[in-house]
Amino acid sequence: MSAMLQRLRQPGEIRVEFQPIFRVRRDHLEVYALEALARGPRGTSMERPAVMFEYARRKGAEAAIDLICMSEALRAASTLPGQPLISLNVHGSTLTGVRNFTQRFLTSAETYGIAPGRLMIEIIEHHVPWIAAKFHETLEELREAGVHIAIDDLGIGGSNFQMVVDCHPDHLKIDRHLIHGCSEDRWRRAVLQSIATLARSCDVTTIAEGIEDVADLEVLLENGIDTMQGWLYARSMPALELAKSSLLLSPPMPQRMKGSCS
Repeated sequence: MSAMLQRLRQPGEIRVEFQPIFRVRRDHLEVYALEALARGPRGTSMERPAVMFEYARRKGAEAAIDLICMSEALRAASTLPGQPLISLNVHGSTLTGVRNFTQRFLTSAETYGIAPGRLMIEIIEHHVPWIAAKFHETLEELREAGVHIAIDDLGIGGSNFQMVVDCHPDHLKIDRHLIHGCSEDRWRRAVLQSIATLARSCDVTTIAEGIEDVADLEVLLENGIDTMQGWLYARSMPALELAKSSLLLSPPMPQRMKGSCS
């Protein structure tokens, strides 16, 4: 085992931050979920999750690092107030390659006092055949336990409509590439409209990622997409900092949206 993999497995080397996901109401925001985001050792290239997981993938340790991140996320989430959904990113290879994944996941959540109904798995596709029987078996086990299923980064890579049709998710997370500039791009608006129509037809919750601009936000709201995540509302932060902030109790409404939301 490489020195870096050994370091990643050490307690405290993988840190977790949480970014709130909000639902926009007429005159206020509601905290809908908290997405757990893993960070590698400080001062190294592994601090960036994309670099850390690409390295783990090359070393054949993606699932092992996934499990460490999930355990750290559940531990940190247990210290936060309220009862929002706790959303965790999981690679498709972990769902197919880890024996008794569902049991291990639920046992870890129970250890930290988090009920299955408060958990959401965001499936990160990375060259994994989601049509595999084991993949769907695991999804069904999670669903039966009450865990929410989301497809992450919808609109790029393998997170496409075939995956939506095959996985029957509860949530669709729309990638920021489709969000940024949608107020001035009719192609992006058309794609967003099609996703919103699909979600309504299948009773699926859409979550727009990477919200940074109020004009883009207004386009989303006009299409019935009212669950948002991005720096317009809040950045990610460690659990201790988030618990001390007012975000979970009184999140701020973007100025131009006050009184204009439905």
